[in-house]
Amino acid sequence: MQGSASKPAPTAPSTAGTTATATIAAPEPPTTSTRVATTSGDASSRRTRTARTTSSRAELGAGFVRIAPTVAGDPANAVMSEDKIAKVLGEKPEDERFCSACGQPVGRGQGGEPGRVQGFCGNCRTRFDFITNSPKLTAGEVVGGQYRILGPIAHGGMGWIYLGQDTAVSNRWVVLKGLLNEDDEDAVASAVAERQFLARIEHGSIVNIYNFVTWEGAGYIVMEYVGGESLNSKLKDRRKANGGKPDPLPVPEAIAYMLGVLPALGYLHDLGLVYNDLKPANMMAVGDSVKLIDVGGVMQADDDSAAIFGTQGFQAPEVATMGPSIASDLFTVGRTLAVMCLNFVFHQGPYEYALPTPADEPLFDRWESFYRFLLKATAAHPDDRFQTADEMFEQLLGVLREVVALSERSPRPTSSTLFGGDRLAGIMLDDERVVGADWRALPVPKISPDDPGAAFLYDLPELDPTATIGLIDEALASGTAPDSTEVRLRRARELIDGGGAAANVLRSIELVDPWDWRIAWYRALESLKHNHAEVAAEGFSRVWTDLPGELAPKQAVALAAELAGEYQRAADLYAEVIGVDSSYVSAAFGLARCRVAAGDRHGAVDAYRAVPPSSATYTEAQVSSARVLVGQGLDVVPTANEVSQAANTIEAARIDGAAKSALAAEILEQALVSIESGELPEDRDARIFGHAMTAKGLRRSLEQTYRDLARVAETAEERFALVDKANEVRVPSLL
Repeated sequence: MQGSASKPAPTAPSTAGTTATATIAAPEPPTTSTRVATTSGDASSRRTRTARTTSSRAELGAGFVRIAPTVAGDPANAVMSEDKIAKVLGEKPEDERFCSACGQPVGRGQGGEPGRVQGFCGNCRTRFDFITNSPKLTAGEVVGGQYRILGPIAHGGMGWIYLGQDTAVSNRWVVLKGLLNEDDEDAVASAVAERQFLARIEHGSIVNIYNFVTWEGAGYIVMEYVGGESLNSKLKDRRKANGGKPDPLPVPEAIAYMLGVLPALGYLHDLGLVYNDLKPANMMAVGDSVKLIDVGGVMQADDDSAAIFGTQGFQAPEVATMGPSIASDLFTVGRTLAVMCLNFVFHQGPYEYALPTPADEPLFDRWESFYRFLLKATAAHPDDRFQTADEMFEQLLGVLREVVALSERSPRPTSSTLFGGDRLAGIMLDDERVVGADWRALPVPKISPDDPGAAFLYDLPELDPTATIGLIDEALASGTAPDSTEVRLRRARELIDGGGAAANVLRSIELVDPWDWRIAWYRALESLKHNHAEVAAEGFSRVWTDLPGELAPKQAVALAAELAGEYQRAADLYAEVIGVDSSYVSAAFGLARCRVAAGDRHGAVDAYRAVPPSSATYTEAQVSSARVLVGQGLDVVPTANEVSQAANTIEAARIDGAAKSALAAEILEQALVSIESGELPEDRDARIFGHAMTAKGLRRSLEQTYRDLARVAETAEERFALVDKANEVRVPSLL
C-alpha cells in the first residue's frame, strides 16, 4: 500500500491567478486574493448563475431533518423581573465594550487605570456610552395613546426593549424598541431609517414593523411580537443543562435554522438592503419556523452615510473600511453557523475572523464539506465568498443532505443543478471493458441555460473530439454560434478529451471571469489526464471549496488521491460519496479498488455490493466482487467459503450463458490451483457450481465448463484449444 491516510487542507475558493502549490499529503492553510481588473469591465457582475430562487419561507430542515417545534408560551411571561433588570443596570464590563459603528474595542483601561464608560471611539469618532440606566417606560404607561406597556423584555445595543399591547388593534402583542439615548445621533439616524424603508419589508421570516412613535422626547419602533426562543437562548439553555460547559447545536439542526433565514436575507438583498447584524441572538425559533427579530442594523446597501451596526466576531473585516455588502452579510451567516456549532473564542484573538483548523476542531475533520462551506462563507476577501443568498442556500442544502445521509447511513440521492450524473456506465458500454481509475467517469458540468450558446450546444451531436471541435470552429466562423463562455468551455473539454491543450481557451475565459469555478475544474481534469494527480487534486479541491454542497468535486478529489497513491484518503471520500448518492457508481468501484490496494478484499466486496441493481454497472460489480473473492490477480489464497461465495455470485449474475461459463472457468481455475498446491484444503461439504470443493470435483466441473465453451466458440482454432483444455483437466479413469 502506498501513500498515507493524511488529509489535505481544503483550499480557498477559486481566485484569479493562483497556481497549485499544495499536495494531497501536505496540508496548507487557505489563501485568498482580491479582485482584479477584467476585459469585460466591472467584475462585480460575476456569478450571475444561480441554482434557483429560494422560496419566501423555507421549510425548517428542508425535508432532511426534523426540528422539534419551539413553544411560544405566554408573552406576558417574557417581561423581565426586577432582579433581572437590576443585573443589567450599571456599567458594562470592559471586555464587552465595542464601538457600535466600526466594532473596535473602546472604553478599555490602560496603565492600571479603568476605561472610560462614556466617550468617543478613537477609530471612527462615534460616541459611546456604556452606562445602562433604568427603563424609561413603566408598566401600564400608554405610549402614543395606543401602546400599553407591560414592561421591559431585554436590553440591546440600542436600548431597552419593551413588551406592549396595541389598544387600537385588538390588543395584539407588540414590541417597542427604544433608543440607547436621544443624544446618540447615529442611533437616532438608524431609527429614522427604519421608519422610512422598513415598511416595505413583508417576509414571513422577518419581524414585521408596525409603526414608529415618539414619546416624551424619545423614539420607539413598534414591531411584531415574536414568541419562542432565540438561538442564543437555546445555546445558553444547552450550556446550563450541560453543567455550565458549552454544548453547541448539532450540525444538522444549526444548518436547518440557517436555511430558514437565508431566504429572508436574499429577500432583503433583492430590495437593495443589507441586514448587517446576523447572530444567534437575532434569530428567533418559534413553532416550526425561524425569524429574524432585530432589524436595527438594516440599511440601504449603497448608503455611504448611514451608521453601521454590527457585532464583534460576526461582522466581516472589511466593513469598517469598505462598508457593508451582500458578501459581508453572507460572512455573518458563516460566522453564526460556526458559533452555533463550535466551542471557540470567536469575538477576539486569532479566531475573530478566522476558523479553527480540522487539526484543532474534530467537527471539521468529521464533516469536511461543512468546513469548506464555512471557509468560503468567511473568506478574507468579499470577492471570494458566496455572492448571493440563493447560491449559498443551494450549497448549504447540499451540505445538510450529506451530513444527514452519512449520519443516518441512508443515501439521499438528488439531481444536481451544476453537474451531470456519473459516467462510468457509459464508458463501460463504449469500451466494452472494465475501467480502472478513469477521469472520463467524472460528471460533466452542465450547460448554463442563460448562456447565449446554450441552444447551439444542446443540439451539438455526440461525436469524437476532433469532429466536435471542427463543428464548433465552423459554427464560430460562420456566426451560427456565439463565442460565449459555454461554447469555449465545450471546446476546452473536447480538446482535453482528444489529447490537445486547453490552456489558451481556459485563459480566455479567465480574463472575462476569473472566479468561474469551471476554469479550475477543466485545468484539473487536464492535469489528471496527463498523470499529474497531485496538481489535479489541488484544482479539484478548490472547486470543492467553491461548491461544498456538490458531490462531483469530492468524487474528483478522491480519484486524484487514488491516482496519487493516497488510497486511504481516496477510500474515505469515495465512501462518503456513495453513502450520499448510490448513483455515483464510479465511487463504489473506486472504493473497491482502494480497499483491494489496502488488502481489504471483503471491504472491496462490500463496496461492489453498494452498486444498486438498477445500475447498468450492476453486473460488472458482481463479476468484479467474485474475482476479488477468489483473489484473482492478488497474492492471496481464498478460503473454501470465499470460492463458494464467488461461484454463487456468478450463478446469480444476469449474464448470458457463454459469458457466465467463461467466468465460471476463471473461478474454477483459481480454486483448482489453490487446492492442488496444498494452500487450500479440500472441503467435501462446500459446493462450487454443483460440485464438491475437491480436486476431482473441480476438475470435473472445469472440464464440463471448457466443453460448454467449446460448443459456442466462434472459430475452429478457439474450439480446438478449449477441447484440449478440457482433456488436460479431465480426471484420469481406468476406462
